[in-house]
Amino acid sequence: MLSSLGSSASGIRAAFKMLDTSAHNTANINTNGFKKHTVVLSEAQGGGVAAKVNKTTSAGPLYLDTYGNVFEASNADYGEEAVNQMIARHTLSANIAVFKTVDEMQKTLVDLFA
Repeated sequence: MLSSLGSSASGIRAAFKMLDTSAHNTANINTNGFKKHTVVLSEAQGGGVAAKVNKTTSAGPLYLDTYGNVFEASNADYGEEAVNQMIARHTLSANIAVFKTVDEMQKTLVDLFA
């Protein structure tokens, strides 16, 4: 059961990394030339989830300012970040539920053997 706690704890950490990354992207949407970051989840060695943050290289839209200068806008998008935050919230909720369930199961086992 300890591996279950470790797996859900790694899922909780991954969800927080997803939320942090999405918040960072959202905060920099109006920053010229900003490249959004994405979180890639993979299986961790020994179980659980590993979250890795990658910086995208795709270009943002170009725009012209009032002086005729061309700038590259951020490639982050409000809609995409809203969806990412919802996914992270549900990932966090699911892993917290698993953590609580495993904790309750361990308490029940201790009561049975006591």
